[in-house]
Amino acid sequence: MDQKSKSLIYRISKFVILSFIIIYFFYFKMNMPVSLVLIFELLLLIKLLPISKFIEKKLIKIYPKYSKFNIWVKRLILLVCFIIVYLILKLIIINLILEGIFNIPVEEQINDFINKSLEE
Repeated sequence: MDQKSKSLIYRISKFVILSFIIIYFFYFKMNMPVSLVLIFELLLLIKLLPISKFIEKKLIKIYPKYSKFNIWVKRLILLVCFIIVYLILKLIIINLILEGIFNIPVEEQINDFINKSLEE
């Protein structure tokens, strides 16, 4: 194995371990709503895996002038891409799987969590 694949394996294993910790503590111990845990997972995914580089490579292939943009414009475009990824994950995980298949009232859990947080 070369150094690049070892680094990727290390990052993926680190992501899996930290994901387990986030889900265990935030969802099971603190009873945080799934959508908020999903936001933390997405932030962890952005931080640990080279997704930004991957998205930038795809954007350069589609739109070559992307490399000439200002750094703030690039960051804004990446932010929009990450928001789209979050919305897709939210649609799939929360709306389709949890509410559609398992009939778990996720929106009510979010409102209950916000009300508990404001009372304390």
